[in-house]
Amino acid sequence: MFLGLFTLVSSLTSVLNPIGAIPMFVSFTANRTEAERQKIALKCSMYVFFILIISFLAGKYILDFFGISLNSMKIGGGLILLLSGTAYLSAKNETHKGISRKIKIEATEKEDISFTPLAMPLLAGPGSMSYLISMNTTELNWQNILTVSAAILLVCLLTFILLYSSRYFVKLFSNAGLVALSRIMGFFVLCLGVELITVGLRNFIATL
Repeated sequence: MFLGLFTLVSSLTSVLNPIGAIPMFVSFTANRTEAERQKIALKCSMYVFFILIISFLAGKYILDFFGISLNSMKIGGGLILLLSGTAYLSAKNETHKGISRKIKIEATEKEDISFTPLAMPLLAGPGSMSYLISMNTTELNWQNILTVSAAILLVCLLTFILLYSSRYFVKLFSNAGLVALSRIMGFFVLCLGVELITVGLRNFIATL
């Protein structure tokens, strides 16, 4: 169980890439007080938790409602992760996430940025949501549910720590260092995308 939890935490951390969100968080909260930054980081992490846990628990029902097979979701989610990983590697994750110049300006003027654009789409986007939905299968048991839920909670806790300490990380690594770390995360996201597509295609071919 510990190995599975560690693997899930690593995978989810790569998909969410909170390290890549640090420079934007610093930019958006430049004129905020320390207490305000802490509140925004906490609320953002809580929103991410609820978005991810709902995506995971309601995954099967979402697939059934739209008439989408699990294999199709894995292939589609894998393609999204491929695009996300490529965007991180090319340092174009802001554009890929839909964070335009207009949204950046609005974020600096907006009173509460914890839900949008921070929690969604910057952190909990289509890639992480589809990744968790694809994990919700008919064979799911309570142990798996608790493991995935614990992994989501730990990743959100890590996200809060990184965002709350964002200014220290920028001083320690500089923006260039954070971009390099984000690209490393992007490589793992790309590999996760390939894995999901491979599994989906293999299962789809086996049903033919």
